[in-house]
Amino acid sequence: MTFGQLRNEYERSSLYEPGHPLQVRTLYNWRERIADIFDMKIEYDGTAYRIANASQLTETAPFRWLLQSLVVNDVVRRCRHLSPRILLESIPSGEKFLSPILQAMEQGRVINMVYRRFPEIHDREPQLIAPYCVKVNKRRWYVLCRLVDAPAPANTPKEFQRFGNLKIYALDRIQHMEITTREFVYPDDFDPQRFFSNFFGVYAGFDVPLQRVLLRVDAEYAKYFRTLGLHHSQREISEDSSGSVFEYHLHPTIDFVRAILSMGGSVEVLEPDNVRQQVASEAGRMCRIYGSEMLKKC
Repeated sequence: MTFGQLRNEYERSSLYEPGHPLQVRTLYNWRERIADIFDMKIEYDGTAYRIANASQLTETAPFRWLLQSLVVNDVVRRCRHLSPRILLESIPSGEKFLSPILQAMEQGRVINMVYRRFPEIHDREPQLIAPYCVKVNKRRWYVLCRLVDAPAPANTPKEFQRFGNLKIYALDRIQHMEITTREFVYPDDFDPQRFFSNFFGVYAGFDVPLQRVLLRVDAEYAKYFRTLGLHHSQREISEDSSGSVFEYHLHPTIDFVRAILSMGGSVEVLEPDNVRQQVASEAGRMCRIYGSEMLKKC
């Protein structure tokens, strides 16, 4: 975009103050700040401004999420008269604990945390954690961390054993936390994306083995699977007039089982037998809750 185009867009944005048009010097300063904060390098080639490293930025999930948030925020601010018609979901405790956790991650500081698990009603004893990464899942923020001075459980895969006892905590269940003066070193060879790659959702349970899972999906619901895959390992291996079979390679934890149950009769587990039995068991519990007479009416 040329400077004139940028100036026009700026005057249409929610940031513009009448009587204060965009100046070249101001744009230069903003480019420096954008490069520092977002790692977005905006260069001027003598005629127009371009994002020099656009292809690299679009490959990173945090940047895409941040850019989408900024775009939505700007649109909402520009269209304030439409605010009653723009319905957004809140993420509990994100505003309270996310910032200090990110601060501890940046500074390499250990956190002293009091956490309450469900269905326990009493607070647990304070524990020391080294935060490794944060993750959003189903309107909740989670932190993946290492329990300080705790060895890895026996069922931890060899590639992750050297990182210690890794745990996942929901931010909305944190009772209290404070950043300590104790430091930790984040391992350069730890890859959060790799850690979660074979799981569905947020629960990383290595007690559930990595397996090949086949799902039979009816023809109508299969369209949704094709446009938004259930997991990155998803592969459609067969199709006929009644539906499709999708293949996955993952740890079928409770998060995955509940996702299948939420789709009702549109999805059937073909294999392995242990996952099929688990889904059938949960479906049986639902039958007992609603009663056989109620089901006969369906």
